[in-house]
Amino acid sequence: MPKIQLIRKDGQVIELDATEIGMSVTRGVSVWPIPIIATRAALDLNANMLAITVSGVVTDDISTTGGNSAACVLDLSRPTAVCLSWHEQLTNQYGSYVLKNVLHGKEIVFSTTGQISAGVGEKIILRFDSGSNFSSTVATESIVRVDLSGTVGHTGHVATAIKAALDGATVKVGGSNTTVSSLLTTTLSLGEQSALSASKQGITAVNEKVSILNTAAGKDGNLPLVKRGATPFSTTADWSHAFFMSAFTGGVDGSRKSKGDKVQDLLNMTINANAGGFMVSPQALTGDLVELPDSLSSFDSSKLLGISESSSVRKYIVGLRIPYESMVTAGASGAVLRQFIVPSGPGVDYPSEENTEVFDPTNTEGGETTRPNPFFRQKIAIPGVVQTFQPAYQAGDSVWTYTLGFAAVEQLIGI
Repeated sequence: MPKIQLIRKDGQVIELDATEIGMSVTRGVSVWPIPIIATRAALDLNANMLAITVSGVVTDDISTTGGNSAACVLDLSRPTAVCLSWHEQLTNQYGSYVLKNVLHGKEIVFSTTGQISAGVGEKIILRFDSGSNFSSTVATESIVRVDLSGTVGHTGHVATAIKAALDGATVKVGGSNTTVSSLLTTTLSLGEQSALSASKQGITAVNEKVSILNTAAGKDGNLPLVKRGATPFSTTADWSHAFFMSAFTGGVDGSRKSKGDKVQDLLNMTINANAGGFMVSPQALTGDLVELPDSLSSFDSSKLLGISESSSVRKYIVGLRIPYESMVTAGASGAVLRQFIVPSGPGVDYPSEENTEVFDPTNTEGGETTRPNPFFRQKIAIPGVVQTFQPAYQAGDSVWTYTLGFAAVEQLIGI
């Protein structure tokens, strides 16, 4: 029995057990007979409708669900001043500089979700060392040494050293020694300014961004990073020209809900919800005929009006994700999970071979991980609106059943 996902405007998803899923495609083709010659003519202007009906059951949660882990990014390609890259920012400040010396003695201090939950004030101190001045220690405030004693020819080397330090470190959690790799997942990728950063440094593009994700879910992980100098080496190490660092964000506590709780939430999300004005995607209108820049790819009036954080706007359902297993895009793995998608706009074609987006994809913007809005990003779900929601209680089986009517749309005007 597959679980479908309703996608809210604020990025949260509501998973529902589906026992039956039906899709109805209606092409608006006008047909009329031609007298005498006994033939028929048609006018097809590519006007079509997609209606989806989902039926299923709503049951009590067996375990806690809906939690999300807090994450942050350290992006050494991005400056914190008005510059094209962090390298350019350092050059403007220091002229010729040695990267390992700029970072030596500086610290980044934070706590994991697990350490915060333990409640004994434990922290991780990420300390940069260009020589052998420091060593890693395991204590209430554990020092994780970032080894810059080797070759540090560009910012990618520093990003790699940060990941290696965290992946190999041990810290205290609730008074017990715990590997950082069991608390955090670190990944390297190209930075948001990677092309400019590489050009300024005279190198090819390298991985300059370290993404750090808590393995434990919960809002306890939503904490800032503290930048400071290493004691006793320095209490005033100059972080005024630091690379971009985001706070840990996106952590959400999971919950365990009854079937009645879920029906109440669905009623709340389908009654008295506001679209927040309009959601318009020019890219969906132009399709493959015109490639629009990201800055012009969508318009969300709720942000312009300053009401995007209103509870009635945040809960508005903007998309439906229906999973299926794909073999044609799986390669040697046999089958992978995909979501059904609908082509929209002139020249747009989405055969199964091109449906390669991972199931339930996310965006990372400014260090915050979010789920994208299907009105503004195609191929991640079916954008649209809920037209009907019919819950019913089955006393004999002690469950709530539901029938959901959903209409696919790519442009929306509302209140």
